[in-house]
Amino acid sequence: MAEHLFFPEKPEKPLRIEYTGPLYDGGEWDEYPTRHGWKKGNGDIEWLGFLLAHAKEVECWLYFGMLFYVFGETLNQADFLRKEESEELLTTTHLCDYVDNVQEWKKKKYGERAVTIVDKVCKELETFKDSLRDEMKLAIRLICQALWNTSVKRDGPRPQPEHVSRWLLSDTYETVRMIKSEWCPWEVMKSRFTGCHVDTMAYLLQLNRRKPAWDNRTHVACGLTKCGHIPADVEHLHAILKDGGIPLAKITPLADEDGDAGFKIEIVRKRTGRPYVAISHVWSDGMGNCNGNSLPNCQVRLLYEQATRLVTDKEYIPRQVGDPLEHIETGVSRLAHFAFGQARGKDKSVLVWIDTLCIPEQRDVRSLAIQRIRQVYLDAYRVLILDSEMREVESNSISRTQLLIRVVFCSGWMRRLWTLQEGLAAKYRLYVLFSDKPVNIATIADEILTKIDKNKLPILQERVAYHAMSVWFMFFKESIDYASKFIRTLDFFGSPFVERAFDKGHILSANWYNVGTRTATKPEDRPIILAGVLNFDVKPILDAKGGPEERMRVFYGMLDEFPYGILFEEEPRFEDEGMRWAVKQCQFSGMPHVLGGKTGKITPRGLQVSSLSSWLFPSMVALDISSADFQSTSGDWLVQHNLKDATTVDACTLHFTNSVKLMPDKVYGVILQREESYAGKSCTFALVEYQSTEADNVHYARYVGVGTARRVLIWGFLPRDGYLLPFGFKSLEKRVWVVG
Repeated sequence: MAEHLFFPEKPEKPLRIEYTGPLYDGGEWDEYPTRHGWKKGNGDIEWLGFLLAHAKEVECWLYFGMLFYVFGETLNQADFLRKEESEELLTTTHLCDYVDNVQEWKKKKYGERAVTIVDKVCKELETFKDSLRDEMKLAIRLICQALWNTSVKRDGPRPQPEHVSRWLLSDTYETVRMIKSEWCPWEVMKSRFTGCHVDTMAYLLQLNRRKPAWDNRTHVACGLTKCGHIPADVEHLHAILKDGGIPLAKITPLADEDGDAGFKIEIVRKRTGRPYVAISHVWSDGMGNCNGNSLPNCQVRLLYEQATRLVTDKEYIPRQVGDPLEHIETGVSRLAHFAFGQARGKDKSVLVWIDTLCIPEQRDVRSLAIQRIRQVYLDAYRVLILDSEMREVESNSISRTQLLIRVVFCSGWMRRLWTLQEGLAAKYRLYVLFSDKPVNIATIADEILTKIDKNKLPILQERVAYHAMSVWFMFFKESIDYASKFIRTLDFFGSPFVERAFDKGHILSANWYNVGTRTATKPEDRPIILAGVLNFDVKPILDAKGGPEERMRVFYGMLDEFPYGILFEEEPRFEDEGMRWAVKQCQFSGMPHVLGGKTGKITPRGLQVSSLSSWLFPSMVALDISSADFQSTSGDWLVQHNLKDATTVDACTLHFTNSVKLMPDKVYGVILQREESYAGKSCTFALVEYQSTEADNVHYARYVGVGTARRVLIWGFLPRDGYLLPFGFKSLEKRVWVVG
């Protein structure tokens, strides 16, 4: 099942979903339940004994019936079944045969039928969600996704009903399956709650994760009898850093490249015109050393061989696909590549920067080295990613789409904090080492996008590719484009090459998410990386005393604005006046998400918010639902606020994430993240304690907490705790707040 997502490749481990039900009978789809005796003429379902008698028929109706509704008599239902020993399993291997012919699709109006039936099936999924097997619901949803995507691609975009969107997003079932398949729970959660659709999760489930044999990837069992550590000259490291320079490791073979005589490492100063390769890696993959600035001979050999390859082979000239200066940039790169080859002559050495060799342990010089890390990766001729799982993948045996998906979703490199800054600085010179060769991962997303624009990517694979690209662009391309002054100038003057304007708030929100979702051994490193990716001077943060919280305070002090979305986070906050709007760390304890909303000005008294709707009320009008006398006082409260005999209810409830009590004789503001409150849905808010209204009608307030507001539908159904307010969403007003 779900093989169509890999077409024309085959998945290494296709989903196994057994099917023991009947084939579709070819009749009218809407009348199927009546024909088979489990729906009455009035539309009511005969639930008594339903599961035992009709569950398999429902599976047939929603799966094969959906396909028959679209393709009619041309459908061969056997195309969607495969035998494996004594079992019959669902398959979508041949789905592409039914959707590939564009002319037939449009001539027979398959798109209209597809949209109609997907809408119907998703409604029935809601009805029968407790009667269907989880794996069968997955199969049905995958067909829905494929048909809907194909229709949108061929016939143009259309609004997606909420019930359709809900069933096409990833669900708990896929999440549990991925965790059982040894996926990192945090990565699964991050994928699911950042817009991952059911087809992307199904794609990931079919990947054969190539877990590395750690002892074969590190020095522990390299097999060489003479494989001692080769040290860097620490005194020379210190001298270069104190003199304002950046140290590089010059690796020279002591014998022929095929010999085992080893290598020599010299520490030299980075100079203009001397290309070097910067290494971006995760320490636990074998290139780290907690005991000093040295690496074993076998690891130095790997660095030497791959760095030499990157600076000498023509295949590794960087290029910028889809960039307005693509041809100019590529031409300059080729010229530089040729010039370096000529100048190198018989010199067999290569220059490398890797933190293990180039960042000393002594605190004062270590701080100097960390301040210059971004410059290291900005100036590098190439940046090489070493990731243990990617080194088990052969790049030439799989598609570019799968390569990008593996890097985005499977690599440890994408999960680590420090590698974010390194990848951003590398821009279009970022290569991943696979088992056969390094590949320029920075341009793959652009290549895939170009293929989609030219209709050269399989249509059933497009949605998965789009999601992988969106994750990659969120992490890297948006920040890269924003950092380029020339690109921003083109954008400002209406360049045809740039589709969307980038502003500081947008980039700050994206990188807050990027940093918050990555893992770090030391919490105090997060403010450093945040400042680094925003191109701030990290020295004041490194010099801050008092741990990660003080470093975050220094980081906020570097900003003049911040996204409103920070008000609605549930993380711990600073407690001093003017800073209560700010959280103490850039890390998600709950579901990961991008900070929403516009940006507000940071003032000495707090964050200014000017475009959100809010309520302003004295605490005496709010009724405490959790109080012991709620039942006895609620009647009088309803009468007091003219709600007892009201034909339409105009009231709402406030529920707080943490324990919050409204104090008597206080005035409060409730600032809503969004204005609407649909029937049965809640809206996130920030509670503030009103202090004063001053010039230009600016309301100053003290931050209190966060919670959810919900419109009251029926008086008999209220939450167990929180507060009842005698007004609703129609009473919201736009106010200017300064929240401190």
